[in-house]
Amino acid sequence: MKLLKVFFIILFFSNILFADVKINAPMTFVENEPYIFTIKATGSDITFPKIDKISNQKVQTISTSKSINIINSVMTKSLIRKYRLFPKEDFVIPSFTFEVDGKSEKTKELIVKKQKANKSNLSYADFEIIASKKDVYVGEAFKVKLKFKYLSSLDINNLSISNANFKNFWFKQLKDNKQYQDGDFVVNELTYLMFAQKDGKLKIEPFRIDMSIVNPSSDPFSNFGFMQQNAQVKKIYSNSLIINAKALPSNLNLIGDFNIKASVDKKIINQGDSITYKIKIDGYGNIDDIKDIKLDIKNAQVFENKPKITTKIVDSKYYGEYEKTFSIIPLNSINIGSIKLKYFDDKTKQKVEKQSDSFFIKVNEVKKEQKKLYVPKKLDENKKVVIKEVKTFSFKENIFSFILGILFTCMVFYLYKLILKKKENSKKDSNIISKIKKSNSKEELIRVLAVYIKKDQQLDKLIFKLEDENLNLKTVKKDIINLIKQLEKGKK
Repeated sequence: MKLLKVFFIILFFSNILFADVKINAPMTFVENEPYIFTIKATGSDITFPKIDKISNQKVQTISTSKSINIINSVMTKSLIRKYRLFPKEDFVIPSFTFEVDGKSEKTKELIVKKQKANKSNLSYADFEIIASKKDVYVGEAFKVKLKFKYLSSLDINNLSISNANFKNFWFKQLKDNKQYQDGDFVVNELTYLMFAQKDGKLKIEPFRIDMSIVNPSSDPFSNFGFMQQNAQVKKIYSNSLIINAKALPSNLNLIGDFNIKASVDKKIINQGDSITYKIKIDGYGNIDDIKDIKLDIKNAQVFENKPKITTKIVDSKYYGEYEKTFSIIPLNSINIGSIKLKYFDDKTKQKVEKQSDSFFIKVNEVKKEQKKLYVPKKLDENKKVVIKEVKTFSFKENIFSFILGILFTCMVFYLYKLILKKKENSKKDSNIISKIKKSNSKEELIRVLAVYIKKDQQLDKLIFKLEDENLNLKTVKKDIINLIKQLEKGKK
């Protein structure tokens, strides 16, 4: 009995001895990147304070984990929480008070400074971004190459670009990725096709690659599932780039090399008939910026379809086609004038003007059938006139009406089915909405929505709400689903 009392006394004092709270927080953060810190509390009974805001910045709880440690036959429990925020300036992490085994434990106050990302200077790895041009016109195509190399002797578990940021640029990754050996280094290259979207000195911020290096002293069984535990993640930054983008001269908005062509399906028609007029522009350059083409033709009704623009990469160049179709019903003979296309040639650095063919459309007048007015002869007043109304019956006309009615009924039934099918398709959820509906906890929902962070301010507010312990998860999920549906339809 005494031994049992001694055991409980030792266990009680051991818990007090191991009661502890530690904060692991970097003293600096990189501009435009999330700041992450961790708090670990050790003890038997742990109560964390509510941490939802620091220096007026929203704080997210991104993970919670528990661990059990046994040291000298004494068992201790640890609760670990990881937090994230997006600071813009220097800030202070205040002292937090925790309740651990009936005692108050406080963390230290920390001052965190902002720093800009600078190119990493390492002996075992290097990251560089290179522009094919640094002086360009708005809308002019140029290439940016990402070149990353590391010692081939390193055991690399994972490589990932974490903060690609092409603000003020339209970009598309090309397919000519490369990997090759250069001396003691393995070299990886990615190439992007870029277009500046506004004039001025535009900065491409440093890129960051997260490189997971396996510890050479790791357990030999790490290849069977424990590799991640023995890996160290190194953040490697590239240089930045300044692109000098100039506005196009003469109020032009196209740059490249283009052609224009127009066509009609008929040049002679009868009054009341229509013609189809097509305009096509193709070439290399920023074809997405073509202004919509309109027709203004007097004495004619003009109907138009939406323009169709298709693009693709050809020999590492941006190629596109613009097509638009018009249906024209002229009242009489008309001229369809030529369409002018003005652009800036990126090779000759000169303004170029091209135009399509013009067309004369002859409209034949349709003679109207003249109806004669028949005047009855004057009749003798003494003679009586008997007028008989004779109704004619046509069997063929009845058969035709019956067939027409069947066809009309079939057409209405088909349209009804088509509308139902469209409604069913509109109700199908996208992949991201399906994942949101299947999520059963706040943590799972946050992982699903991580890719949407910083894409929409209103969505960010809803995501941050998930950190509130008293929230109604169903209500917030419903609000998030409605907002994402709006984003997918392009209403926001």
